Amino acid sequence: MKRNILFVDDDQNILDGFRTLLYGRRKEWTCRFALNAREGLEHIDRERFDVVIADMRMPGMDGADFLKEVERRQPGAVRMILSGYSEMQAVLKSVKHAHQFLSKPCSSETVVATIRRVTDLRHILDNEAVRAVVTGLQSLPAMPDLYIQIERELKEGEPDLRRIAKLVEKDVGISATLMRVVNSSFFGFYEKITSPAHAVALLGVEALKGLVLGANLLTEADASGVPGYSIGRLWIHSLQAAYCAKEVARLEGGDDDFVEACFIAGILHDIGKFVFVTQMSETYLPVIEQARLGKGPVLSIERRELGVSHAEVGAYLAGLWGFRKEVVEAINEHHSPEVAGHEFCVGFVVHAADSLQHELDQGGGAYVFPTIDLDWLEGVGKTDRYPVWRDACRRHMEGK
Repeated sequence: MKRNILFVDDDQNILDGFRTLLYGRRKEWTCRFALNAREGLEHIDRERFDVVIADMRMPGMDGADFLKEVERRQPGAVRMILSGYSEMQAVLKSVKHAHQFLSKPCSSETVVATIRRVTDLRHILDNEAVRAVVTGLQSLPAMPDLYIQIERELKEGEPDLRRIAKLVEKDVGISATLMRVVNSSFFGFYEKITSPAHAVALLGVEALKGLVLGANLLTEADASGVPGYSIGRLWIHSLQAAYCAKEVARLEGGDDDFVEACFIAGILHDIGKFVFVTQMSETYLPVIEQARLGKGPVLSIERRELGVSHAEVGAYLAGLWGFRKEVVEAINEHHSPEVAGHEFCVGFVVHAADSLQHELDQGGGAYVFPTIDLDWLEGVGKTDRYPVWRDACRRHMEGK
């Protein structure tokens, strides 16, 4: 199925460049071009688009206001902003209405890869109504301000960790949450972490981004639409699962890049539940009520009642935010490790970590918690390793 892409920029040369660049992909993408927001909205009113890319600075209606209107008219479209580094304040204005940000000048490879990555997400989430909810979220920022600023710093060649630490320090709430988390038993650092700069140096920037995103979403959410549901407990579970994933990856000899991907996917693996609870509370309440009565795992009830689960929704959202492929796949597959076959991958690790966290901290009530897939564990030759993972994760969760 061909995808529809809309480019809006007041510079004719840039539009001509995109037109030339994408001509060879005309069999898979139908591209439209507009010189201003008014022309862009005329296209929006005539046909449905999968991706809309707009320049930040345009006369009349700027890119942020244009994407806000696109969100209203076509909530299912993936929205991106093109901007220069000097336009940071303007970019922050668009945070609630753009899913991703592309820096100018932007290489042709980056543009093509970004469009392909988001259009490929469609296979994850087949439910059009839920896809529209995910891409049209109102109270959930597409990305927090601090996250965007860190991303921009990373794109300026060699990132300066001192500058990134100063960005963190300016956000008092995130800074306090970060310090509390890195000094907890989840991470097991042998020394007291006394400053954001120290935390950034030890964590690495990608792990920091995951923490910033998770902390921002899961500590400020309103779950009042689902009485008794605890976003705070979901955040704790996510952090503990992220640590368990990191521990399993290290025990199995994963390199730093692999360990980092496991940690990020661990933080975000249940982000789909956040979407359901905060954006679809009335629809999701019966799911939670059935789960509280022990009528099956949450995942099964979601699919029965909604036609889609938190795994697919979370993966789709992570993909919109631009997280790398293995993180998106891990979120999508964290309850279905067999999808990856007999491969030791990020999804493998997050499934094990999620199961371990629930096994070690089940709480009360009649909930049916997810458990490790024993047949899959045997198939990948890791049956004897599971007790080792469990013991290591238990020690850290107990703070020993």
